[in-house]
Amino acid sequence: MFTQSAPEVHDVIVIGSGAAGGMSAWNLAVNHGVNVLMLDAGARFKREDFWTHVKPWQWRERIEKGLAPPKIQLDVKEQPYISKEPNKFDLIRVWGRGGKTNIWGRVALRYSDLDFEGPAKDGWEIPWPIRYKDIAPYYDKVEREIGVCGGDDDTDSLPGSKFHQPPPALRCGERFMKRSAEAMGIKVVNQRKAVNTTTAAGHSPCHYCGACGRGCDVAAFFNSTDYLTDKAEKTGKLKIVDNAVVAHILLGDNGLAKGVRYFDRNTRAERIVLGKRIILGASCVDSTRILLNSKIGNSSGVIGSYLTEQVCFHMFGFVPELMGTKALNDDGLGGEHIYLPRYNARDGRKRDYLRGFGSQFWNTGAQAGVGNWAKQIEGFGLDYKKAIKRRYPALVAMHPYGEVLPYKHNKVSVDGTPKDRYGIPISRIEYSIGDNEKKMLNEMYDLAESVFRGMKAEIVPYQRGAIDPFGSAIHEHGTCRMGADPKRSALNGFNQMHDVKNVFVVDGSSFTTASEKNPTLTILALAWRATDYLADQMRTGGV
Repeated sequence: MFTQSAPEVHDVIVIGSGAAGGMSAWNLAVNHGVNVLMLDAGARFKREDFWTHVKPWQWRERIEKGLAPPKIQLDVKEQPYISKEPNKFDLIRVWGRGGKTNIWGRVALRYSDLDFEGPAKDGWEIPWPIRYKDIAPYYDKVEREIGVCGGDDDTDSLPGSKFHQPPPALRCGERFMKRSAEAMGIKVVNQRKAVNTTTAAGHSPCHYCGACGRGCDVAAFFNSTDYLTDKAEKTGKLKIVDNAVVAHILLGDNGLAKGVRYFDRNTRAERIVLGKRIILGASCVDSTRILLNSKIGNSSGVIGSYLTEQVCFHMFGFVPELMGTKALNDDGLGGEHIYLPRYNARDGRKRDYLRGFGSQFWNTGAQAGVGNWAKQIEGFGLDYKKAIKRRYPALVAMHPYGEVLPYKHNKVSVDGTPKDRYGIPISRIEYSIGDNEKKMLNEMYDLAESVFRGMKAEIVPYQRGAIDPFGSAIHEHGTCRMGADPKRSALNGFNQMHDVKNVFVVDGSSFTTASEKNPTLTILALAWRATDYLADQMRTGGV
């Protein structure tokens, strides 16, 4: 007689392979010896296909030949979402091993108690259920594991670290900007980047090609594949299913999650896998969509609401002392080597808005190619070319980022939306900013203008008050937030669902507030902390 074996029930299923999912799978498999099944919506990207060192003229030649760089960003034609003008939200998604860590800006900033305690002090929405002391040990662990370079500065808004690798030297333009800001009493520090500047943990140091946005040939910067999931697979404890587009988390009769329903990305075949515990790390909007379509964990009614990111804009100019000088090799780390932490928390002045902002400085110096600033330079023919070449070594740039408050009306929803190619309702994103952000933007512009005036810079024409399209920060948070009160939050302080105890949500959707900072370092630290807690619960039979 033939006896059919029962389907395998996995110890843990992890959805997503980016910073959140990758860290969760790595920690469970490598540090705790747990068997993990990972479902990833794409496949592995091939490093040999990256156009990392392709020069601008070579890029043009390749395109003319009909070639193209690897398509990393998900095409909205394949997986649409709804977002309408005038408040269209530009959603960037990556389906493939490592997710957005393949192309991220690598800015690795620690949150501080100014962030965690902000809501408790100003009264806007709920506070985080954790404080800096809870997550600081995990920041330490993450920085040692992935390699973060930066200085030894330490402020109340941006905690320092004894584990930073040496920072890269500043570019000439960055020195001018730092000097101008500090003449106004505004501190500028070395940027913290998840890029190895020394050989560490088996990874080569950065060779300063400046092309990080196209992938890294030597894995000098952190991406989840090279640093986490590859190592976890080698233990034999992690199995990865590629091209697995998750639709639902399935509930059992006992109110706990029992498995995951997904579709093969290529064949559209439906599959179900069973698991005792589910970790969701598919990135904020996709994770929220999965939860809403699954109809689980939302007795509080907050899942989908309180979508946040940051408002940002860009200002460019030219330093007079550098105009007409020799063009130097300013490639360095892709992006900036300096950072302006949230300064408005330290000067004691009362503001007419809540929370704060900081600033980044990428595109400063003689970078590969000529940016859009060239289109705003007057002239024609030879004189125009001379004007461009004269300004090319002198370019400086500021990119302030301001925190957007959590608003209930900023949300991701699926009710009544069309269905995707797998028959699953797509996401609808509704988003706008309020008077608080508009007031903050006034000071953000004031600061940028003051720094440029301090250098006597020639400022490229701009429209005061203009901001990037919503979603441009690529820092979505808050739609499945953590909190101490189950009536006002979906998760506890360990990223565990209040309603469904064997489901953990570990990506940016778990954040209670957005801060003005880039979130990835905090996502990694929270995922490590959450899976340490999960492993302890597994040992004691708690979940």
